Amino acid sequence: MEKNIPIHLQEIIFATSDSKLNRKVSKLEEEGKIKKIAPRIYTSNFNEPESVIIRRNIFTILGKLYPGAVVSHRSALEFKPTAKKPTICYLHLYKKIELPGITIRFLEGKPAIEGDNPFTGELFVSQQERAFLENLQTSRQIGPTSKTITLPEMEAKLEQIVQVKGEEGLNQFRDKARDIAEKLEMQQEFEKLNKLVSALLTSKPSKILTSPFALARALGNPYDKHRVEVFEKLFIELQQQPYKDHKDRNLESNAFRNIAFFEAYFSNYIEGTIFEIEEAKSIIQTETPIPNRDEDSHDILGTYKLVSNQKEMSTTPSNPEELLNILLYRHQILLATRTSKKPGQFKDKNNRAGETNFVDNALVRGTLIKGFDYYQALKEPFAKANLHHVYD
Repeated sequence: MEKNIPIHLQEIIFATSDSKLNRKVSKLEEEGKIKKIAPRIYTSNFNEPESVIIRRNIFTILGKLYPGAVVSHRSALEFKPTAKKPTICYLHLYKKIELPGITIRFLEGKPAIEGDNPFTGELFVSQQERAFLENLQTSRQIGPTSKTITLPEMEAKLEQIVQVKGEEGLNQFRDKARDIAEKLEMQQEFEKLNKLVSALLTSKPSKILTSPFALARALGNPYDKHRVEVFEKLFIELQQQPYKDHKDRNLESNAFRNIAFFEAYFSNYIEGTIFEIEEAKSIIQTETPIPNRDEDSHDILGTYKLVSNQKEMSTTPSNPEELLNILLYRHQILLATRTSKKPGQFKDKNNRAGETNFVDNALVRGTLIKGFDYYQALKEPFAKANLHHVYD
């Protein structure tokens, strides 16, 4: 119980070995200020179902009633009871109890070891490496209430470690898991983990991996899962919309060059490369940079050379490799004079704008390849142009 909050205002109240405190709890129950919702558990919340109250406070309850217990298996990775009924939370102990709305399933296992995370009260949570080993144990039950997550979910979590900490970080994770496996006599589970990690870090196809994220990593094209989810949402919206037919009004050469000029001008303007209209016109007509603004001048000129070329602008990719080649080629033209930006190459360090982090540089190639599937599936030109804009 929280010492600074009066008992009758606490959402969860426990019976204790303190007789004075227990008398106070009994009196509050008699006065109708609290009610009993489970053995040794009371609440001052009369407005919500008991199952909701228990579930919201489950870790506080476990930390008080089962000191030394270790939240384990999928519960240690998901940090919540299972989502589907019966809702289950997995811990290391030797019993099973039912509380309103949730089953606490205690599993045979060793107590907390060095590195396991102390949680609320006297509860512990399996450290990440231990939790991975636990989730590689054989489970007789399958589905959303199994004590273990699925293999594809496991692979996806390993892939996240690579994305955040790199291959070196995943190797360190494996080394620590090996040490923990020795302490907990989980060598068999470690061998499974070792095979998964080895498959992830190889450059050859693997029969072991099943997760699309892990397979992409093994094949050398890891991708940003969250960015691909954005592609998918945009694709669904674009696919569902009707589109009017718009005739191109700029087919004649002069008209095409005029619209190309304004596209070059404003696309650079919004990126912060600002010229007067007459200055930009002079740069393009003479192909001569403005004094003291050589790189900025070439940015506008390079953009114009691309967007004023009708053949170039009618070129669209028919496969992922063509998409990458087009992007790299155009990047090379646009930034030809900015050698420090490595024109025609993917970046080797990450970009950030304000508080926004862009796709990790190691994931850009794979993300574009994965996103091409959505681009290719769209048939309407306007819809394809919108998705292509996201690539750019």
